[in-house]
Amino acid sequence: MPRQRTILSIAPYKILPPSTGGQMAITQLHNALAGMCHDIVVSTENNDEDATHEFALLKIFKNKPGRYIPYTGYGIMKDIIKENRAEAIICEHPYMALTALRLAQQLKIPWFMRSHNIESQRFKGLGKSWWQVLELYEQYGMMKANGVFFITPEDAKWASKHFSIQPDRCHVIPFGTPLHDAPKPAQTLKTTARKALGIEDDNMPVLYFLGALDYAPNADAVAYILDEIIPRLNTRNKPYRILVAGKGLAPALQKKIETTDNIQYTGFIENLDDFLNACDIMLNPVLTGGGIKTKAIEALAHNKHVISTQSGAAGIIPTACGDNLHLAEDGDWEKFTEHILTAMDMQPAIPASFYDTYNSDNIARKVLSIIETSINSQYR
Repeated sequence: MPRQRTILSIAPYKILPPSTGGQMAITQLHNALAGMCHDIVVSTENNDEDATHEFALLKIFKNKPGRYIPYTGYGIMKDIIKENRAEAIICEHPYMALTALRLAQQLKIPWFMRSHNIESQRFKGLGKSWWQVLELYEQYGMMKANGVFFITPEDAKWASKHFSIQPDRCHVIPFGTPLHDAPKPAQTLKTTARKALGIEDDNMPVLYFLGALDYAPNADAVAYILDEIIPRLNTRNKPYRILVAGKGLAPALQKKIETTDNIQYTGFIENLDDFLNACDIMLNPVLTGGGIKTKAIEALAHNKHVISTQSGAAGIIPTACGDNLHLAEDGDWEKFTEHILTAMDMQPAIPASFYDTYNSDNIARKVLSIIETSINSQYR
């Protein structure tokens, strides 16, 4: 793909440094795109531009809800597109779709929405009263875009069916990993990482759950670990430790963890690689929330076993994951526990096909190929 292509990408919230799944999904794709084209990302003023990133970052939006008012920042973005001769727009999420649409129409360039999940359905599941308004807006944006980049095939099929988006404009662009193959950390790194977490036994299976813990589906997952999984594991008389990592865990759940054996709350993890060096198995007992669970892809990329509900693994291609992905039906905690016990006795072996599918460079090449096709068709 020619390096001289320039695109404008709209990321409507803080993405640097990335600490949530959504932030990582945006930064990873655009870091990869930046190696193949000139990718200008416009975002909010509260981004830390000193954080590592490959793309050009322009902080044009104030960190206030008013930035979502249609056409906010339109003039600035129009000037950026003209000055840099940008030939396409990527709009992360549907919230600035009207602005992206107007820019594309006025400047006669294609635009694409990147759907991290079906936002209206996610908020419907969370009980938000205004989900139907968002649904109309989201559908309109998808219908007007030259194409929609969905993170999961399930979301692409849903939008095609319920929003009447033509299948040829629904593109599956999964959350990826910058890794090209499985890391092979030295045993000393594992020992050091475990000692930092207060774990002295190198042979004890260490399980973990990681996420933004003030997000209701993740908080529910912690409750399932405490109420459903630990009691079942404790009947098997096998040593293990569970680590719960992330910001925002409710005090009530923190207190319950403190009074429960074999589990500890670590808080926010500064160095993810060190943390993963200490761990063996990721637990993903998520039942709601929509979209792909970025932490599951991260775990698989680092050659960890992932024990997941079907909902928690939505969008992941099981055939690409070999025997590292273990699935249980939603709410079947007995089967979930059996999978944990099986994984404890297995060496992880993520296949090379996983990186063929999920490496960020491969994903970025697909994105640029779709954009290139749209640009060429507009000029014909």
